[in-house]
Amino acid sequence: MRNIFLLSNADVFLLTDIAAFLLVLIGMFFLSLALINKKQTAYITLFFLTHLILFGSRILYQTNNFYPLAIFIFGCIFIVLEIFIPGFTLTGVIGILGYLTSINLAFSDYRYGILAIIISIIINICFIKIMFKKGYSFKGLTHLVLSTESNLKENKEEVNELEKQIGKGAKSISSLGPTGFVMINGLKYNAISYDGYLDNNLDLKVIAVKGRYLIVDKEVK
Repeated sequence: MRNIFLLSNADVFLLTDIAAFLLVLIGMFFLSLALINKKQTAYITLFFLTHLILFGSRILYQTNNFYPLAIFIFGCIFIVLEIFIPGFTLTGVIGILGYLTSINLAFSDYRYGILAIIISIIINICFIKIMFKKGYSFKGLTHLVLSTESNLKENKEEVNELEKQIGKGAKSISSLGPTGFVMINGLKYNAISYDGYLDNNLDLKVIAVKGRYLIVDKEVK
């Protein structure tokens, strides 16, 4: 409990659990903004900046504790890999567990870390729900995937074949969050949801092609 109330100067304050909680909350808020905005580079940068302040303070002012920062970087690498792997896989689970572990290690007591994460998630979920009601969606995440994929070297024959599928009906054979798989005429294709998360076994429509992915959306009946 002693660490919570040490507020005598800036250096000491950065080591308190109150400062850690505020940095986690603000960092996750920036991540939420990145998910719903196409121009997400600044928000992602601010997300990493808040966490680097959190972990850096532990390294500089505490006991050279590099473990939280190392685990944080490890988790982020797996989360980035998950974005480009269709469906929710073990990669995403490892990434999330790595992130949660790094946050817990930054607190004086892991219970404070768990509480901070729960409160931050609840606040950000409420924020995202409010923004959804105002017409926002996870287009920021979709934009990130598409922008990265467009930089890859494309096979023209494959792209031409994919373009023939535009306008056709498809059925999701995995969740799309936003990447996943769809089936068209018995053939399996990589796909990206145009507008947020889509469940398995939905009737969809191909609306565009980007790289080696079909862009799909809910079919309006």
